[in-house]
Amino acid sequence: MIEYTSGSEVTRKNILIVDDHYVVRRGLMELLNQQPDLCVCGAVDSAEQALEVAEREPLDLAIVDISLGQIDGIMLTGMLKQKHPELVVLILSMHDEHLYGLRAQRAGASGFVAKQEAGETLLDAIHQVLDGRMYFHSET
Repeated sequence: MIEYTSGSEVTRKNILIVDDHYVVRRGLMELLNQQPDLCVCGAVDSAEQALEVAEREPLDLAIVDISLGQIDGIMLTGMLKQKHPELVVLILSMHDEHLYGLRAQRAGASGFVAKQEAGETLLDAIHQVLDGRMYFHSET
């Protein structure tokens, strides 16, 4: 999708949100859709739904929670990267990065943001991973 602002065009990055909490999904949608370069094209509560959306939508970024059910966010990251290697995955979780950061990175995630710190760091992390950089705080 292309939006025009002040005579210049901005290409918006398509984002999928995968989180089992409705309030988190809605809050992220509101925040991200307010950004001129970001567009949420899907928000789902399970890995199965995420895989379906990834098959039919051109995605640039998936923001994935770890706690999702039978297929957790780490497993989902690996599955998404296997089918869509160009897709950038950012983990957003209440779990400690020290415990899950390395597993997330090995599965193909480009970054990890703790939900407790998301207010200060999420947009920066999104832009960094979309620019091809990694976003991890712990030693991974």
